[in-house]
Amino acid sequence: MRFVAALVLASALLVGDGSQSQPALQEAADELIATSDIPAVITLVEIDGARTTVASGVATLGGRSARPDDRFWVGSITKSFVAVVVMQLVDEGRLHLGDRLSTLLPGRLREGRRIRLANLLNHTSGIAEYMLLDPWRTAVARNPRVVISPGRLVSAAGRGPLGFPPGSQASYSNTNYLVLAEVVRRVTGRPLVASFRDRIFGPLGLGATTYQPGHRIVTDDQLHGYDVGPIPPVDTSENTYGGPWADGGIVSNARDLAVFFGALLRGQLVVPRLLARMETIVPRSHGEGMGLYRLTNPCGEFLYGHTGGTPGYVTFAAGTRDGRRLYVVDWSGVSTEAIAAMDEHLDALLCR
Repeated sequence: MRFVAALVLASALLVGDGSQSQPALQEAADELIATSDIPAVITLVEIDGARTTVASGVATLGGRSARPDDRFWVGSITKSFVAVVVMQLVDEGRLHLGDRLSTLLPGRLREGRRIRLANLLNHTSGIAEYMLLDPWRTAVARNPRVVISPGRLVSAAGRGPLGFPPGSQASYSNTNYLVLAEVVRRVTGRPLVASFRDRIFGPLGLGATTYQPGHRIVTDDQLHGYDVGPIPPVDTSENTYGGPWADGGIVSNARDLAVFFGALLRGQLVVPRLLARMETIVPRSHGEGMGLYRLTNPCGEFLYGHTGGTPGYVTFAAGTRDGRRLYVVDWSGVSTEAIAAMDEHLDALLCR
């Protein structure tokens, strides 16, 4: 299936129906840990409200065992949360998908008059990826724990030309969601974390989910993430790579991600007409919707969700369009060999 490498780069992930018992899920997780250099894996499968979560491995090398309720950095899955806030503001009439950035953020981006709100949500803006530019490239090469303000990152990308005419194609750019965070802050007059708390975390009871922009601090209830290529493995849990910000700053656990995506797909967070827009895929793309991806499995089924790759961790969360079946998997080790092991594990585990 060879899909995990693409997942780390925020491309499509292949998943399947996952209708297995807890012993089967546990056995598969234990086998993965026993035969690979991945320190820990957490797997959740929910079918018609019946949820099973298993963990295998260790939360930190030489330390305690991993637990099903352990928290982890979710990376780009944060973007789905941002998109929900934006769509709620659209439903309230405070934003419109056709709004131009030159109106929303006057003078902020050189080509703002050409870019509409919808282009940010589905990565069709043409705005450059800030990770390909300075100051990010030089600063992160010197210090992987550096923190660079999102304003500087947006400015670096926003003063350059667009990579293509907005709306003509999709190209994943973390910068899009940093800009969306600026839009939310300008419209609401409040920081993004307040919108997350009041609109999503609180109403859904996501007690394990927090937004932690800037410095990454790992607490006792979190998995540590590792680069397992070197010997010995390197703990990368606190590597910021410039942030993280609205493109990847959420910490959560498997249960909370299942609750979030279940509520979203069942229309409890976003009204149906706007949820349909989120699920509308850009033609000839990798499955980009507006804060959601359409993830295709080898069994011929579409799932909707998002994936996240961040230093030391890889996560996916997805479900059927009606939200009746949900899947969350997180693992805490990244290397070429770990990616190959996860390919085989997910092939066997999630498409039987």
